[in-house]
Amino acid sequence: MNIRLYIAIISLIIFNIHFSSGQVQLEPACAESIEQYGVTGFSDSQFWWYFDHSYGEIIDGDGTDTVMIHWGYGTGEVELEVLEVTSEGCSNVPSLATLDIMAPNVDLGFDFPEICDQDTLLLSVGNDFQAPYEILWYDGSSTEDYLATQTEQIWVRVMDGYGCIRYDTVSLLVHPLPEVNLGDDTILCDVRNPYYIDPGDYAQYNWVSSSGNESNASDMDIFPASLGSDTIILTITDYNGCLTSDTLVIFPCNLEVLFQDMPNTITPNGDDENDVWNIPYMDFFDDAILEIFDRWGRLVYRTTNVLEEPWNGTSGGRNLPMDSYYFVLNLNMLGAQPIVGTVNLIR
Repeated sequence: MNIRLYIAIISLIIFNIHFSSGQVQLEPACAESIEQYGVTGFSDSQFWWYFDHSYGEIIDGDGTDTVMIHWGYGTGEVELEVLEVTSEGCSNVPSLATLDIMAPNVDLGFDFPEICDQDTLLLSVGNDFQAPYEILWYDGSSTEDYLATQTEQIWVRVMDGYGCIRYDTVSLLVHPLPEVNLGDDTILCDVRNPYYIDPGDYAQYNWVSSSGNESNASDMDIFPASLGSDTIILTITDYNGCLTSDTLVIFPCNLEVLFQDMPNTITPNGDDENDVWNIPYMDFFDDAILEIFDRWGRLVYRTTNVLEEPWNGTSGGRNLPMDSYYFVLNLNMLGAQPIVGTVNLIR
């Protein structure tokens, strides 16, 4: 008994393949497609279909001469075997056919990649597909590569020359860069009280200074620069593996240079220009004390908060007359002599 084996695809175009013995090679099918297959035999026969069900499943027509098979995700060569059993219980040698289940190989890599802000992730599908093929990314682009820079879900679809389609998706997470701030460049003068820096909780620390010092400590005591300026660079790595850096310059503490251009005149007339005596660099000397005396040596003004309480030409709330006043600025720094001079009050 000869059995005729045929294949019908979704578009209902039917291919008839006749054979009398041996194994028939059918047209390829796309993975994840639904295809129709059939044989011809006696009208009252039963037909038993056998194949590796790890590749797909019969969704309609099981036991009849025509079945609908939903092929799964896997690809490879599949052997179809059909056994006809007549109403009299007679059966012939099973009819055999093979076909390839095909799909383009689309793999973007790990499904949940993570990068740091300002980094990029290059995703590529390559070009190893049956031509003519089509590539479509979720943003509408059609190149082989996609450059990702932000948190997003990215999918790509490839349709090969057989009309088979495959998708792949990745969910990209972009971590923000950690923030570290060593403060403004500064001058350190007090060797007794180092400038303490605690940048916060991170996975790794790397301190490097231009003076040659290096440390992996989580915090740092910064001392005055002895000769020239000292540049300190801190690079931190957070628990996501993201890095950032900040730089702090410590200028040498040379009092003569610091105060050589110190202003010596105030004009408290309400025009917001030189109305108070702003002495530079007072934010570096928290313990400084300023005393101002008149020409007869009487103390007219004193403050222990020079930065926040600049002299405005008054004494006890009373306006002082125009004159030259003598001042003593004691920085209260080890080994530093008081800075003395005159300040002119002009009204």
